[in-house]
Amino acid sequence: MKQIAPPNEGNGASDGKEKNVQVLPRESLKTVKERKQRKKKKSVVSTRTFEVEVIPAKKLLPDKIDQKPRIRVAAYCRVSTDEEEQESSFELQVEHYTKFINAHEDWELAGIYADKGLSGTQVKHREQFLKMIEDCKHKKIDKVITKSISRFARNVYECLKYIRELKELKPPVGITFEKENIDSLDEKSDVFLTMLASFAQEESRSISANIRWAIRNRMKEGTQKVVTGSLYGYDTDDDGNMVIVEPEAEIVQMIFREFVKGKHPADIADKLNETGVTTVLGNPWKTSSIKGILRNEKYCGDVIMQKTITIDYLTHKTKKNEGELDQYYIKDHHEPIIQREIWEIAQDMLEMLPGRRRKKRKKAQRLVPVTKGLLKGFIPIRPEWKTVSHLRLWMATCKAMGEDQQFIIDAEASESEEIKWDY
Repeated sequence: MKQIAPPNEGNGASDGKEKNVQVLPRESLKTVKERKQRKKKKSVVSTRTFEVEVIPAKKLLPDKIDQKPRIRVAAYCRVSTDEEEQESSFELQVEHYTKFINAHEDWELAGIYADKGLSGTQVKHREQFLKMIEDCKHKKIDKVITKSISRFARNVYECLKYIRELKELKPPVGITFEKENIDSLDEKSDVFLTMLASFAQEESRSISANIRWAIRNRMKEGTQKVVTGSLYGYDTDDDGNMVIVEPEAEIVQMIFREFVKGKHPADIADKLNETGVTTVLGNPWKTSSIKGILRNEKYCGDVIMQKTITIDYLTHKTKKNEGELDQYYIKDHHEPIIQREIWEIAQDMLEMLPGRRRKKRKKAQRLVPVTKGLLKGFIPIRPEWKTVSHLRLWMATCKAMGEDQQFIIDAEASESEEIKWDY
């Protein structure tokens, strides 16, 4: 129903236009109010019934939707030596982290990864560490806990490398260092981690230097223990003394006996392999391993210490000591397997083996005097010669002044007087 609205009564004047306005009757307003009241009652049950078809669910919901997923936490432990004190420390670390992780209700133990008797400066030999990193990449671990940065890695490059690798995973895996109270996922931790990793590496360098100094002092005093782990024919007792292993000693005696009789090391190796005898490490015999036994001074009772040196404390790379550092020789250090006379004969025969590299002889100085012209009697001297015998110079000059003389003088002649000069 449409009605005409009354004119504007504000100023008693009309704008001359009529406006159509819809006005609801009182019965309709009453219906709207009743509907609002029914909504407030929040009735969820209908009085009518229907035939309902159920559509099966395709995904399973967790039992508790509101419950947060448990964090899978792993712990990493490491000790650098197999000594008894370190062994107890290793077991305590494993026990501590097992209890610590299980004490958190929202944590789940993802594993204890532990490397024993391995250095922290290299990762490539730490099997458990590498396994832990792979498990993190395969989303089996959400968080890693370790005692300190030095337990995790003592190499700055490798420490930061693996921290960043885990941080860049999706989702990222954080590492908590208990001693330093640092979480690798904290944005402010990068600078501190770099500094502390550098300190750990420097500490490792200092420890390595101290150990080398102590070992060299024991070498000088003759108290350094000889390692026999890969030495055929010898073992070490509880006091650190070298003792003979009789079955292996018989093999060593046979090797020396056959070699002195004239058999080649390759033939000796073939004979041992045919009989089923292996090296102390369980490997087949080779020509090089036979020569190594024949050259080893320990079989005649002597010891030469510091045959090799470590050139990098991070990679533990070693090389043969070719005069860079002192060596220490101890005669009659332990009971010999081979008589000294036989051992010395074997050394002479090793020098005569075919195919052995011989030291390059220096090129002989050839003094050729000038025999004609204004420079007759003068002898050209090569710039690379640091010394020349005074006697040879005099003889060469005398011969140059003669008519039928040979002007090339053998440099292998031995004279004591030498002329030295600087260019």
